[in-house]
Amino acid sequence: MKAFRVSSALAFALLSVASLVAQSNPGTILQLEFQTPKNGMIPQYEDGRKQKAAWHKQQNDKTPLLVWEILSGDNTSTYIVGEPPQHWADFDKPSIPEDQDIAEYNKTVGNYVASMKARFYQLMPKLSNPTNSQLPSKYAEVFIFETRYGKSADFGSALARIHDAGVQTKWPPNYEWYHLVNGGPAGEWVLVIPHDNWAGLEDQPDLKPFRDMIKDAFGQAEADSIVERIDSSVMSETSQIIQFRPDLSYLPGK
Repeated sequence: MKAFRVSSALAFALLSVASLVAQSNPGTILQLEFQTPKNGMIPQYEDGRKQKAAWHKQQNDKTPLLVWEILSGDNTSTYIVGEPPQHWADFDKPSIPEDQDIAEYNKTVGNYVASMKARFYQLMPKLSNPTNSQLPSKYAEVFIFETRYGKSADFGSALARIHDAGVQTKWPPNYEWYHLVNGGPAGEWVLVIPHDNWAGLEDQPDLKPFRDMIKDAFGQAEADSIVERIDSSVMSETSQIIQFRPDLSYLPGK
């Protein structure tokens, strides 16, 4: 429950990226690569990413390529690279041919990467309250929950009730929920809370605490039940802060 206590004190790309591509039927599958540069080669890696972004511009690519840097936690100085959420079928027809994209990556970036992990997440729009921004926030808090075996559905159902309570009480925080669907531990959920600046991480005493908000919506008994369901479902929780790097990203039209 730590992340919920933290988020209740705050006025979730994972990342507020769905709005970057206008679709009448937007996808929800987010493919992310977690790239860790070789020791001492962060400048070369970042220069390579800038060259890669320039190459996408030369190709007149219609799809954004977004880069974040992890600023805290066990994966500090790892970079997150991905595109806005898509449908699974969209991966069969990328905007840039895959062999050309891989060749350019190997030419400009690959030599400076020590390790890379690819994962697929599903954005959960019915559980989220995103911002209206057309770009990712400058910073974001990321909370990663590992649920116990067989408890992922319980966790998800509790999140649905929490979201319903927030809508009913007009609770103001923005957030996004993602569920890992391939490439890592089963039962992983990710909460992303956007911030425009470091000051946004300060406690906000005027914001109603999380438990009071759900009590106002459903009463004390159901509020206690929701909190118990979360606590009994979660096996571990980790957190990190990420920063959007527009200087390393490719944004069509920019």
